[in-house]
Amino acid sequence: MTDTRQTSRQLLLGIGMGQFNATQTIPYLMMSPATIDPKAPASILLLRHMQRILFQMGAQDVADTGYLDTATADALRQIAGPNWERLTWGAVVSALLAARARGQMLARVEAAASPDGVPLAVSGPLDFLPDVPGGLVTYGVGAYLLYRLLRRRR
Repeated sequence: MTDTRQTSRQLLLGIGMGQFNATQTIPYLMMSPATIDPKAPASILLLRHMQRILFQMGAQDVADTGYLDTATADALRQIAGPNWERLTWGAVVSALLAARARGQMLARVEAAASPDGVPLAVSGPLDFLPDVPGGLVTYGVGAYLLYRLLRRRR
């Protein structure tokens, strides 16, 4: 009996990631897509490599952005099942590699699009803010400092 399970590094190398990037991305394989920060560099890198494979498997509406849009979510739902976002990224990548190995092709699922034809991204209520180091913590500190400055002027 042979063991067909792969290590985290083998999974990441299987989706085309290099050794250096695999090293920084390995901890994210133990987290679920529902709990991970979508703007973290390692999660963007992981998703970009997965999107390339999904595109090769026939999901022509999946863009190579690194962000989880509705087209990518629909393609991953076809690969890993309806509750894919509750699995770990490692399980999702493993399911993706297994589907590619058996030659599974993805059916096109129409994603919601904006008026200019670009797929809408899955986002939160504060996604209009530009990315800054520290994220919302930086904005919170800035708001507090602005509040203190304006309060002194009275």
